[in-house]
Formats: sequence, structure tokens, C-alpha cells
Amino acid sequence: MDFKQSLIIAIVVIVVLVAGAYASGILNGGSNAKGNITVLAGAGTMAAMNDLKANFEKENPGTVVNVQYGNSGELFATLSTQKSADMVVPGDLTFMDNAKNKGYIDNDTVIPIVYHIPVIAVQKGNPKNITSVKDFSQSGLKVALGDTNNTAVGKQSIKIFNQSGNLAAVKSNVVVYAPTVNQLMTYVTSGQVDAAIVTEDIATTGDAQGKIDVILIPNDQNAIATIGAGITTFTKNKGLAQKFEDYISSYEGLQIWQKHGFRPVKQTPY
Repeated sequence: MDFKQSLIIAIVVIVVLVAGAYASGILNGGSNAKGNITVLAGAGTMAAMNDLKANFEKENPGTVVNVQYGNSGELFATLSTQKSADMVVPGDLTFMDNAKNKGYIDNDTVIPIVYHIPVIAVQKGNPKNITSVKDFSQSGLKVALGDTNNTAVGKQSIKIFNQSGNLAAVKSNVVVYAPTVNQLMTYVTSGQVDAAIVTEDIATTGDAQGKIDVILIPNDQNAIATIGAGITTFTKNKGLAQKFEDYISSYEGLQIWQKHGFRPVKQTPY
């Protein structure tokens, strides 16, 4: 075999290897994204995320998005113990701070997507005549709040009542701290509590419609959070994770978020 033939063979081998690397996503960051990813998402995003997942998989045959739901504390615990998820979509972007500090999240991939807006949920007809967060300190009122250590809505509630100056009085009325915002809605719709701080999306869409009354909290009295996404440093399929993150923050993705009561960060909260 002469030098020319050897050179041709070497070039063919290199071309094949490079093509294979591109096909596997090694050289292009995984833009030819296929396969599976696991997303850890806040429980309050469930309705929207289920639709986003279904639409994305339909538009991208050969992909599977596995979504695990939980409160912020559970999501962080899963990251800490399993170190295997590809993306996180928590109920409050401030959750990312702990995860980034631990090296669990690729800082360059964190993006804001929609607002998580607290509102007051009361029983249908508002029998206790609750009109503002100040009324949560009424004597004899039964209040439900989100877990103040592990849920985004629970932490937001503490900020709201700290601002209103009646946190201590409200805490004396709390009969239950719920592990998720979904459970908070159940306490109100079942009549187990008189009032709760929930989020606008879950209060105005889905099963809650027609079963409760909703009272908006003025911006200057509220503690509005932001739902965002970030890709973990543990991902084995960054290409697909990035493609899904791009989708849920795209125009099409935002239409799905809005259908479920969320407001894009490109808009004002109210």
C-alpha cells in the first residue's frame, strides 16, 4: 500500500469518527438530542409541566422527559442524595442559590421563565369576609400555610406577613402547614380551613375553579417569586436538557404556561 492509499484511508477513518462524534452529540454539545432526561420540578408546576412534557415529546420523537415533582426541600434533597437529575424547575429561583453553591447547577444555564404569584384563597362566598392579608390575624380564623422551610409558597407567606406586621398573630391561627401548594388548595376547597396563601396559577385554573374565592394581594404587599430552570452538573444528556429548557421558555412554551395561569417574566406581574 503506497502513501497515497494510506492517506486516503486515514482521511476516511477520521471522517467516520468525526461524523460519529457529531451524531452522538459529543462535538456539538448534543444538539442532535435524543434519549431520556429527568427533570425535578416544583409540585405547583405540575399541570403546566405535564403539558410541556407531552408536547415536547410529540414534537421530538425519540425523546422522553421524566418529571419528578416535589416541594423545594424535596428537590434539593434529591439533588444532594442522587446526583443524577438533568434539570431543575423549582417554584422559586432563589432555590437555585443553595444548589449553585453546592455545585449542583450549571450557573450559565439558569433562566427565569414565569412568575409565581401568591394570592389569598378563601371558601366560596367568603363567609369570613377576608379582604386582605391583615385579616389573617382575625381571632378564631383557621389558616393554612405552606411549609415555611420547604415550600416556595410557605417562604413567600412568611415574607408577606412580615411585611404586614402581623406574622405572630397569623401563626397563632395556623392549623396546618402543607407540604405543597396543591395540598393547600385541598384544605380550602374541603372547608377544613377558612383561608390560605396559595398561588394564582393553581387558584384560577383546574379543579379549584368555582370552588373558592380568590383575593389578589397588591404588589407592594406581596412577595412574588419567579419560576425558572437550570441544568444540573450531573446531566448525562446536556444536549436534550438544553433543548427542553429552550422549549419551556420559548414562545410556544410560554403559551402553555399562560394556559395554566402563569405570567411570563417578560410581562409585569399585574
